[in-house]
Amino acid sequence: MIVITALLVAFPILLILVPSYIATRRRKFPKVDVPVLNLRSKEGGKLDYTAATEQYMYHFEDILQEGWQRFRDGIYQVWGIDGFLVIVSPKYAEEMNALGTDVLDVHAASQTRIIGEYEWLKIADHLLFHSVQIDLTRNTGNLIPGIRKEIEYVHSVHYPPCEEWTRIAPWPRLMETMALVVSYMTVGADLSRDEAWLSTMTGFLDDLFAGGWELKSYPIALRPLAARGLVPGIRRVWAHQARARSLLVPIIRARRAAEAAAALHTTHGAYEKPNDLLQWMADNSRRPGRQQQQPARSDEFVADMCLVVGFGALHATGTTLANAVLDLAAHPEYAKVIRDEYRGEVARGHEKASALVNSLGKLDSFLKESQRMNPTTLTAFSRQVLKPFTLSNGVHFPEGTHILVPSAMISRDPTVYPSPDKFDGLRFYNRRQAAAGGAAAHRNQFTSTSREQMHFGFGRQACPGRFFGAAAIKCVVLDLVERFDLRLVDEAAGRPRNSVKGAMISPDEKAELLFRRRGAGSSQR
Repeated sequence: MIVITALLVAFPILLILVPSYIATRRRKFPKVDVPVLNLRSKEGGKLDYTAATEQYMYHFEDILQEGWQRFRDGIYQVWGIDGFLVIVSPKYAEEMNALGTDVLDVHAASQTRIIGEYEWLKIADHLLFHSVQIDLTRNTGNLIPGIRKEIEYVHSVHYPPCEEWTRIAPWPRLMETMALVVSYMTVGADLSRDEAWLSTMTGFLDDLFAGGWELKSYPIALRPLAARGLVPGIRRVWAHQARARSLLVPIIRARRAAEAAAALHTTHGAYEKPNDLLQWMADNSRRPGRQQQQPARSDEFVADMCLVVGFGALHATGTTLANAVLDLAAHPEYAKVIRDEYRGEVARGHEKASALVNSLGKLDSFLKESQRMNPTTLTAFSRQVLKPFTLSNGVHFPEGTHILVPSAMISRDPTVYPSPDKFDGLRFYNRRQAAAGGAAAHRNQFTSTSREQMHFGFGRQACPGRFFGAAAIKCVVLDLVERFDLRLVDEAAGRPRNSVKGAMISPDEKAELLFRRRGAGSSQR
């Protein structure tokens, strides 16, 4: 009986541990036959995966620099957290982009990179991608007046008087600003400032990162169990989902009912649909086939995706904005350049908000230079191989391979950008002026992508929300430079340094800048 009892106890444990061991062993065999840069042997001849992971986490930029020097036009790989990441030269970007999304896919890569092998959350879907790429891009200009109202509200209410130079940590206020802007775009004016919704959206962002990182510390086979009981961040993410559904699903159904009622009673006038992402996704969710033959989606799924877009937009746009503000304080001479350009365009009669924002070439250039020197990640063009393929150089990529391009290395290459370590806020403006229109001028816009500028991705699956994000960032910066003068607390120390963890680059959230309200001891010019 003792032996039988022991076997009954041991058997389910073995069912968990054996697959975990096999999966871990398989992951430690490279899928692609190219050099590995950060994997060394330890005493006894065994490869030191723990040291390689630490190198990836805390010295990935150094690894990429070595790879850029040795394999600029080639391919190599690094050991990350869960497996190998294949770093491909931008030379092959067009060739890879020509492959279908059934071969290389950004959604699968995002799902694996952020969530991991165990899918405890869905964060990538064609419904969301389509609604952002098509509907949000088409309507961004119409959203700008509302965006500017949200920005003016935060800047007038949530900043101190700043009659004298005042130390302020900009990060929390900038994130608060972007939270309201993203909320307005996602759910419209009726709910955009609702405290329950805002805390749900921002909490989802924080807990998704925390839960994802913590879950990856568990063996693969134990992750389903760990997600359900051992990782507090994941439980909070699921609670945020439940709250979002309780807030948004009734709105979706009420809107649908109002539209149906208006159709029955035409004398009451045509129903005017709200112009926000919630509405676009709710409409698109009932139209299977528009998103590459994707099935219809539930209202609950639409609510989930509203949280996901908040995660993506808040993190990327907020970080890009924070870097721009830090760069503005480090180079305050550009504030006058931006103000003068804005006032000049207003004087020329650019009254429509979207046309005005799009006409500001110097602001556009400043933001692109800020992104070049301080991107949100070290890599871009994140793709997962869904079907095996072979590049023109003969390198074969099996299913499951994770591909990246070292975008940050391109941005600091002197053969691509003269004086790459010097901040030149008009670098791209001058390039556009020299090009005098055409494709060359277009390539130097903030939202444009190319092999030389991949921070928004590249090709058919480049960041779909970059046009909205760029417009929102421009509106925030314009309002800031009209209201405040900015400078560094310690000019000798220079711009507060960003931190790097793996491929992620983050501004110093506690860094302070000096703010002074314009007109308080300063010239209005």
